[in-house]
Formats: sequence, C-alpha cells, structure tokens
Amino acid sequence: MAADREMILADFQACTGIENIDEAITLLEQNDWNLVAAINGVLPEEPMQQAPSVPEVPPPLVDSPDLSVVGQQLQAMAGTSTLGSPWEPVMAGPMMRPTPRMLEFKVEYRERTVEVMLDDTSTVGNIKEVLQAELGIPTDKQHLRGFSQEEPDDAVLSTLNLPRENRLFLLTPDLPVASGSQEVDGESSLALERMLLEFVLNVVDVDKGIEYNLHFPGSRTIHQVKCDVYSLTDIPVRNQIWKGWPQDAKDDDMTLAGCGISHPSHDLEVWRQHIPVRFSSGVEEERRQRHASGSSTEDFEDASDSFTVDDNDLSFTDVVTRKPQPLIPDNCDDEYNASVHFTAEFTERYGECHPMFYIGSLEDAMKEAFQKPARDRKLLALYLHHDQSVQSNIFCSQVLCRESIVSYMSQHYLIFAWDMTFDSNKARFLGHISRQYGSLAAQTVRNYKADEYPLLMLVMRNRGASEVLKVVHGNNTVDELMSTLINAVDVFTENQRVEMQEEAEREERERMKREQDEAYQVSLAADRAKEEEKRRKEQEEKEEQERAQREAREAKEEREALRASLEDTLKNSLW
Repeated sequence: MAADREMILADFQACTGIENIDEAITLLEQNDWNLVAAINGVLPEEPMQQAPSVPEVPPPLVDSPDLSVVGQQLQAMAGTSTLGSPWEPVMAGPMMRPTPRMLEFKVEYRERTVEVMLDDTSTVGNIKEVLQAELGIPTDKQHLRGFSQEEPDDAVLSTLNLPRENRLFLLTPDLPVASGSQEVDGESSLALERMLLEFVLNVVDVDKGIEYNLHFPGSRTIHQVKCDVYSLTDIPVRNQIWKGWPQDAKDDDMTLAGCGISHPSHDLEVWRQHIPVRFSSGVEEERRQRHASGSSTEDFEDASDSFTVDDNDLSFTDVVTRKPQPLIPDNCDDEYNASVHFTAEFTERYGECHPMFYIGSLEDAMKEAFQKPARDRKLLALYLHHDQSVQSNIFCSQVLCRESIVSYMSQHYLIFAWDMTFDSNKARFLGHISRQYGSLAAQTVRNYKADEYPLLMLVMRNRGASEVLKVVHGNNTVDELMSTLINAVDVFTENQRVEMQEEAEREERERMKREQDEAYQVSLAADRAKEEEKRRKEQEEKEEQERAQREAREAKEEREALRASLEDTLKNSLW
C-alpha cells in the first residue's frame, strides 16, 4: 500500500509540477488518493482542446484618465484573480479604434502574388471579386486558404480578428489545366492545403501514463514536435522512443503535413529509451561458451545461482540526460547575460520559432521602445515566466510560439522576458519595477502567485507616462491572444497618430520660432552694422574737426609770431 501511494505521489507531482511534498500529500488525501480526481482538482479546464466556435473578444478598454503611470494603474488593478478568472485591469486611456480598419492581403497564386487592400467592413467575397478582376478566375472557382478556418463568402473581415497584413493562398482545383501539369498542380494544391491545416497529436507518455493533446500547424516539423514533447515529459529527443509515426516519417525535418499522419487527429506513444547493461568481453565470452556447450536450461539456471558477476567485469553505457535548465540561473547579477541565457534556454525548450526577446536590461528595453520620436516607438511586451506554473509549458508551446503570434509580435512589439521562478531573480525584477514605476506597482506584481503565471503585460508610452494596456494570463487561446494584441496595437496606433500630430505641430512652432530668431538676429546684426557705421562716421567727423581746429590754431600762432617779429624789427629800425 505504501509503495502504491509513493507511485501515486510521484505521478501526481510529475503531472502537476508541485514540488512541495506536504502540499501534494494534502491534495491527494483530500481526494482519498484518487490520482485522476486530484489532478482534475489542481489543473484548470483545458482551454486549448475545446476552442470556442466564435473567439472571445476581450472587453473594450474603459476610460481611466486619472491613471497615467503604471504604478497607479497596477494599484487600481490590485484585485487578484485565479487562472480560471483572469484579472482584467483598468485600462489607461480611451478605446479609440479607427473605423474602418484597412487590411492588406498578399494572395499567392502559382507564380504570382496579388496585393489586395480592403477595409474590415468588406467580406471574403469582396477579396474574391478583386482576384477575379485581376486574374480572371470566377469567384465560384476560387478557394482561399490562410484563414484560421475556411470562411464563407459573406463572412465580414472585422469578425475574423485579422492582423493588418495577411498572407493567403488561392487554390483552383476546379479549373482545367494542361495535362502535363495537372498532376503536379493537384499534388501541390493538396500539399498546400495540408500545410494550412491544424493537426491534433494525442501523445501518450507511456512511462507516466499521461496523455497530452497537442495542437500544431501542418508546417511544424517532426523535430519541433519532439522538442515540444521534451519540454512536457523531460525525455530528451535522443532518448525518445516513438510508436505511431507513419513509415514515411523517417526524417525529423519533415513537416506534419508531409509525413502522412492522419487528420484531424493522430495517436502517438512515447517512452524513454532504457540503455541496457553491456557485459565486458570476459563475461560475454563465458556466457556464449555456456550456450555453445549445449547445457540444459536447468543446468544453466542452477549455474546462475552460484554465478556472480564482479563489478569490475561490468561496464555501463553512460547515459547523459539533460535536465531542463532554468531560463535564468539563480542569483544572476548580469541582466545582459540573463537575457542571453533566457533566449538560449527558451529556444532549447520550445524550438526556434518564438518571439524575438530583447537582449539587455529592462531599462534599456524601455529606452529602445519609448525614448524615440512618436513615429519610431513600439509597444513593450513584458513576458514573465514561472516554471512552477502548470500553464507555462502549455502557453509557450501552443500559444506564444505559434507562427502567427510570433510574426505579429515581432512586427509590432519589443519583447522583454524575465524568469520569476527564483526569489533572487524575482526580487531583482521587482527592484526595477519599483525604480521605474513606484512601490505600488512592485507590490502588485509581487502579489502574484506562482500558479497565476505566465503573464504578458502590454505597456505603451503616452504623453510621457507608461501605461499598461492589458495583462494577458497563460490560459488564453491563440485567438484570444491575437485579438488582444491587435486591440492593443489599434489603441497604440491611434495614440501614436495623435502624438505624431502634436510632435509635428510642436516642430512647426519650433521651426517658426527658429526662423523668427534667425530673422531677429539678422535684423539685429544689420542694426549693429548701421550703428557701427554711424559711430565710425561720427568719429571721422570728430577727427576732421579736431584736425581743422588744430590747423587753425597753428596758423593763428604763426601769424601772431610773425606779427611779433615784425613789431620787434620796426622798433629796432626806429631807434
């Protein structure tokens, strides 16, 4: 009985990620050591397996004009929530969504790419009409691929939660083609269709008895799937033994669409490869001789009772199993090295397809995103990870690393990531938040529990203050996250437009002031030149007058001297 409970405890901890033994035992005792009931009581309902038919659009942003800095906003948002009830913060600014919103579609058809610009009040049928005018293909012969699912012609674009730039593929299987290329075109169309499909892999971890339902696009490779399974099962790719892959799936670089698996779902099993004991040459030779001598089974079994193998006669094949390393090591003092380590380990866990994380400190990331002219600014996305949360692996592998999410975030966001698993790293991040936004903001982030992670905080700069537009929790689906990202970009774009206009007006005023200053300086220089010329002329006139007076005085003195001389001469002649 004790051994059974130890197995149940180990399975429960492996499934839920709860490392505290006392906590795990308490939860199991509450469910009478029923493993399934205990797991269901801890794990939230799986949001990734039952996506709603209509994606839930996040609630509109409400006015909160008094909240201008993130510290004040986070105080207003201090009401904590559980994973089942996402925390919806008070938004910092009015929801100003431009209506209508222009959408760009790049439609690929064979060797051509057609660009289509429509507002979001148009329909899918309007796209086909533009393609008919451009390519001459009737609308009823067109099959558009690239949406999350095949949409009818009357579907309004605004209801599809599309980004501004989209890539579609036009298929025309109903059109006759030349006999030489018909087979090739049909095969390429089928392959393209499968690349755009979503496959559900029902992967059973045989060692732990756990089944994972994983959703992947057809473009994902087998190697990427194995890396994702490694992050869930801790079985390295090189030690994974699989059952269920088609015979054609011999290359790990093959995509799910091209390896021949079933659609929409496919069953697979995986377990860890156990390396057997390898006997040394002496023991192996003796064992072969016993079999070659024709000894009976009984004799061999009797001999085995007295046969002992010295430890020196055994050699074991070394099995190097790489445990998942923390995204940021404990007590990491260098933020630059921490960000480099986070990116490298995140890539090791979840593959190359992931958001481009900023390499550097949070302060540098804020400068890069905000301290620029309005036209060059970006939204800042703060991704906070915690390895003790059961949602972290699911959110990263199935939501955050989806190609559509990665592409959209890389284009519109600057992404800074931090691992909150260790208390030392959490304290360092909270110190930055406290310095940048105040102690209230740091306290609000500190109050988050491990099972409330991961978090994606969308922050923007508005009139010199940082504002949190949205806090996304790890239980969001791909559609919900994409809708939130698009709404945040729309709000940011509108505020950016206003600030760009204000900057342009401010630059115009500064230009006029500079021109006025320059004109004033020119006028002042001219006045100074005139004044200098006037002083010069006055000085010349003064010098001329002084010279004339001096000459007159000298002439007078000469006359007086001459008269005196004549008078003396006359007196002398009279005597």
